[in-house]
Amino acid sequence: MKQLLVVMMSFLLSTPLMAKCPKNINYGDIPFEKNSSYFSGKYTQKLKKLVTETQQGDGYLLLEFPVYKGQTDKKLREYNMWLANRRIDRVKHYLTQSAFSQPIVTRILTASDNDTRSVSLHWCTQTVPQTIMASTADKQSNIDSITSPK
Repeated sequence: MKQLLVVMMSFLLSTPLMAKCPKNINYGDIPFEKNSSYFSGKYTQKLKKLVTETQQGDGYLLLEFPVYKGQTDKKLREYNMWLANRRIDRVKHYLTQSAFSQPIVTRILTASDNDTRSVSLHWCTQTVPQTIMASTADKQSNIDSITSPK
């Protein structure tokens, strides 16, 4: 039993975790100027709309920011990661100040083919996973039908 637990834990820890957003409502992007973590005031209406439309919903907000993979300079890549985090934090701060109470998940895409400066807004509706249970007798009859020659 202990070995099984160790194997399961190592599998879980080695598997990358990603937010899945199967029922995605795209609320657009919040663009940023080059080398800036501040977004223009004209995009606050987009964020206000998002807050209003999702407050009663069952889901979470996914904020994504792509970082261009073609950057080879280590210092510049570190700066771009820092700036990506700052940009996401600015959007999260605005939403928090606007009394947005839904969960927020952030994802920085570190291997993007596009050199963009926008935080993408995705509303992800949560789906309830369905559990299907089969009795032991059902499993045994299925096994017998597979293994028994007719």
